[in-house]
Amino acid sequence: MFVRVGEFDVKPGALVTLRERYNARAAPLVRSAPGSVDCFLLEPVDPDGPAAVCTIWETEADATAYEASGSANTVVDMVREFFAGPPALRSYRVTRG
Repeated sequence: MFVRVGEFDVKPGALVTLRERYNARAAPLVRSAPGSVDCFLLEPVDPDGPAAVCTIWETEADATAYEASGSANTVVDMVREFFAGPPALRSYRVTRG
């Protein structure tokens, strides 16, 4: 599996609206992509901490194809107004022993 995590600070007072929009509009788009295993919004326990979006893919190629399709940009555009700063994107390979 392959995981991408986008982390970003959320504008004050915007977390509830971000959650509603992500779950209603963005997550279904990500989940419908070929190779998508799941995606979800990680809400900070610390009120000053960043939020994160986690997408899980069957393969790295699936994640790359999703980004190349333009769908990743569409999802970011759906929630960009809630960012209090630039997002940071990290990628991870999942290995099981």
